[in-house]
Amino acid sequence: MGRNESGATRVISDESVEPITIALMPGAQVHRMWELDEAPTLPVTASQGPADGMFFPGPGGLRFGFISVPPGLTYEPPANLPAEAMVAAVAEADEKLPGMMATFNETMPGVHTTQTVDFVVVVSGEGLLRTDDGGEVPLHPGDCVIQNGSAHAWFNNGTQPFVFCYSLAGAH
Repeated sequence: MGRNESGATRVISDESVEPITIALMPGAQVHRMWELDEAPTLPVTASQGPADGMFFPGPGGLRFGFISVPPGLTYEPPANLPAEAMVAAVAEADEKLPGMMATFNETMPGVHTTQTVDFVVVVSGEGLLRTDDGGEVPLHPGDCVIQNGSAHAWFNNGTQPFVFCYSLAGAH
């Protein structure tokens, strides 16, 4: 929702957003819905996203979207994956979700750390939030998580897709 030039409220975008998929996370889907690289100026009169830029926002930037994690996602590439296929998969991830790969811990599959405050709401399915110290928090529909630049990974310990909504605020 936004406003037109006269100040009246109006729908400024009502369209489907195709999910982004990458080979390194088979079955996962990322929906980049609304993205700003700086604080908005009101009134908003045009759609602000999705953007083509960095997946995680810098200071003052915002991101909003959904992620669907399939059951059994391990974040580990197959042991027999040829080196050139791995290079291609990393390049694909960097192209489709710029900056995401640089946030991952190379020794802890799925664990990543960002310079963001994350507001997460579980929409459906059962998930598991894993921390870099081995902590695990089971998540169910309606559960909320607020992260402050902490290392974490999202896993699905259920039988249905684990879907959560995220809003990320870039931090200093």
